[in-house]
Formats: sequence, C-alpha cells, structure tokens
Amino acid sequence: MTTSAIDVEQIMQSYPAAPEMQVTLANWREPTLSRWAFSHVRQIMPTAPIPTPDQPSDMQQAIQDLAALDVSTGTDPMTLGGWLETSQTDAFLVMHRGKLVFEWFGGWGAADRQHIIFSVSKSLTALLAGILCKTGILDPQRAVRDYLPEVAGSAYENALLRHVLDMTVASGFTEDYLDTTGVFMAYRRASAWNPVESGQTTDGLRAFLAGLPASDGNHGHRHHYCSPHTDLLGWIIERASGTAFNTLFSELVMQPVGAARDGYVTLDSFGAPRVAGGICVAPHDLLRIAEMVRNFGAVGGKQIVPESWIADFRGFDDSAPWQRQQDGPRHFPDGAYRSKWYRTGLPDDEFAAIGIHGQWIWVNPVREVTIIRMASNDLPVDVDAGPAVHAAFHAVCRSFA
Repeated sequence: MTTSAIDVEQIMQSYPAAPEMQVTLANWREPTLSRWAFSHVRQIMPTAPIPTPDQPSDMQQAIQDLAALDVSTGTDPMTLGGWLETSQTDAFLVMHRGKLVFEWFGGWGAADRQHIIFSVSKSLTALLAGILCKTGILDPQRAVRDYLPEVAGSAYENALLRHVLDMTVASGFTEDYLDTTGVFMAYRRASAWNPVESGQTTDGLRAFLAGLPASDGNHGHRHHYCSPHTDLLGWIIERASGTAFNTLFSELVMQPVGAARDGYVTLDSFGAPRVAGGICVAPHDLLRIAEMVRNFGAVGGKQIVPESWIADFRGFDDSAPWQRQQDGPRHFPDGAYRSKWYRTGLPDDEFAAIGIHGQWIWVNPVREVTIIRMASNDLPVDVDAGPAVHAAFHAVCRSFA
C-alpha cells in the first residue's frame, strides 16, 4: 500500500500499527503519515513542556461562514471551503478585531491539539528575544562569542546577535530540506529529528552549531536563510538567562497571553531545544500569540513583548539584504526580513511568519485581521501551492472592510 492510499484517520490506530501505518522518527515527515505525525510529535521524539496558566484568557467569538469566499487563482472556480478540504490544511483560524470569526479543522487538527509549527517557531523565539533585550539580558549589537565562546572558529565567531536575528550571518550552510546525505541531514540528526544510522554519529545540536562552517562573505550584507541560526539564538537565550527555553517561553509568552493548552518543544539527545522549528502549540494559542503581535505586543492592556521591538520589524524598510539573496527573494519581492518576521511589502503592510509544510501566521493590520494556518503539506516547500495560499489570505482579509 502506498502512503497516498492510506486512510489518514487510521494512522497509528491499531496496536501495534500496521507497517504502512507506523510512524517513526525515520518517516514522520513523509507524505500522508505526516497528517498524524505533525499533531503528535511528542510521541515520536523527546520534548520539553511549555506550561500555560491555570486560567486561560477568554477568546471572544463572532463566528461567520467564510467558506463560500472566492479564492480562485485561475480559470477553475475555488471557494475557501473547497481549498481547505483539498490543501492538506489541518487548522485555519481567522480573528477580526480580537474576535474569532472563523475556524476550520481537517485531518488530525483540533482546537486543543498541539501541532508543530516548524519555522514559525523562529518568529516566536524572536519575540522572547525581544523581551530579553528590553530587560538587558540580551543586546542585539553584542557579539555572539560574548555569549558563547564555544563558537570560536565557526561562522558565528565575528557575528553580532543582530546578524543572527536577521539571518544575515555569512555561513557555508545550505538549507536543503530534501538533502539525505549532506550538511542538512547532519543537522537533522544532531537535532534528533532523524535517527542516527549505523556508521554515523552525532554530538548533538550545540556541537553542530559550534562547528557551523563560515563563508567568505561579510556578516550583514545579504539575507541567507539558515535554520541553525535560530537554534543558536535559543542557546544564547538559555546561556544568557540561565534558564531553559521552555520555562522562559512559558513564563514570558504563553502564560501572559493566556494560552489554554500546554505547548512543547522538541529536544535533541542532549536536551537542547530545537527552537528553529520544534515548537508545538494548539491552534487557538498560536492565534492568541499572533493577535498579540498585531496589537504591538499587548494583551488586555498589558504589554508582553516590547512595543518598540514589534514596531521595528513591522516597519523595517531596509530591503537591501533581502534583495541580495543568492537567487533573489522567493517570497515578497518588495519585502524585508527582520527579527525573524517577514515584512511583505504589500499595500496593507501585511507581515507574516512562515514554516515549512504549510505553516503560517498572516496579519493584515489595516483590516485588523489575523490568520493562522497549520498544515501537513507533502512537500516542505511547495512553490506551486503558494498562489492559492495567498489568494485565501487576501480573500479573507478583503471580506472585512
């Protein structure tokens, strides 16, 4: 039986699971099996909990039926509901002016079930960094080696924390999600996202980061997307604060926003958190965090993330490093990247957080709309699916005056 023929609802539902239904560390990101895996990550690899408050915040609702919205991108008509049914979407939630107006779940997605958000984790980690910069624990203009002397001789030796935040470190790393034999696969083994096969070894994520190869470029010159930079940020956060990432993120972000369901973050075999892509949260809680960012870091009149930090990345207009990417910008030709958030350069000043396999935060500040999408797309990066995703976001936002 091919994975495409598998009934998603039957994955891992017998004891033991049939071979074609068995999810393991070796296959959890493969098509179809990922529909179950992305909502059950802590059953596959080590994780650390991100506790939430005893009393979550109320989520006001003003539910509308948006399923009939036209999201067509070509000659064939398509509604929002039809696209959601056929796009491997697991959760799609919309908030307008602070009220939940639409939610849809598919596959194993559920309002209270944690789903991995992949590189949206980067954007959330940077919010925590912003809080620590405000308190003086971190300084964006300080050298990475001041926090982590272990990086001497690596790509990070002469980099600043700001370069790490903006993905402008000059490194020799290649972000190739389909790699099976090279540096990206070594990174995944170090992160405990793939098994260590016979004849292979790993000393864990931190050792991998301390040996990340440099390039002959200059820090700050061009945007070079590199997931290890955010794992390094997580290491800096833990070293500078003397506190585990999951504890800090709970105390400074998840609890203040009033999250309803404990989250968690994946760990390597030595206990290092994979903050570049391993945060798992429930859809309602990701929406709470995204709406907090739309409101410049405040919830219910209480400032959680410094307003100046969010205003900086929402208003950042130096597009030069973004334009200097090796093959040009894949997303947002008129955009920019700052503190691990994307500024789109679109007319309504929309900004976003993006993760592989279809994870999104999309915020339209002009129309006061916040959207989150969780998915289990077959491909890590599906260029062909991009127009449909953007059409859905734009149609939803245009429906609100």
